[in-house]
Amino acid sequence: MLRKSTLLLLLLFSVSSFAYRPNEGDVAPDFEITSINGEHFKLSDFKGKQSVYVVFWNTWCHYCMKKIPKLKATQSKLSDDIKIIAVNTSRDDSVQESLDFKKKYAINYMLSFDEGEIITDLYNVHGVPTEFIIDITGKIIHRDDVPDKLAHYVDKWNKKETSLTQSIKTYIQIIVSLFKEVKQTT
Repeated sequence: MLRKSTLLLLLLFSVSSFAYRPNEGDVAPDFEITSINGEHFKLSDFKGKQSVYVVFWNTWCHYCMKKIPKLKATQSKLSDDIKIIAVNTSRDDSVQESLDFKKKYAINYMLSFDEGEIITDLYNVHGVPTEFIIDITGKIIHRDDVPDKLAHYVDKWNKKETSLTQSIKTYIQIIVSLFKEVKQTT
């Protein structure tokens, strides 16, 4: 017979394994954070203005370091089209290590430090790097598998057309088609 502590552990594990995980197609959970330069902002500040590339990282992550050239190039070429927000998960890291990292790699995009892993947990991030592309309407377009050539996609991500707008357009097209059919049969 299982002991109460074992049952409780199993219950906690099964509940946490079904925790909310924002995925492609979901509205991105809003968060508020301060960059390591002191700039305070919310993710929703960019809604309606530009798409956002959020990458969760750590200073000790070798895969994260491999992304630096892509992120720096994107910041240099596409800063008006897409906002890059690199969120340090704070796992085995410090703000000072993040500042040193920024200086060492001449980071030109926004770095922030998720003290207490609040945003990391909100996005259900367990490994780094974990990346999200969030379009101008606030919808997650990519969770990882971010395309290499972002310039080919930013126009699409920055379209303000919503699914409601698309539904209305489809409805109008159906109505127009029906009127054309009726007109042809009469």
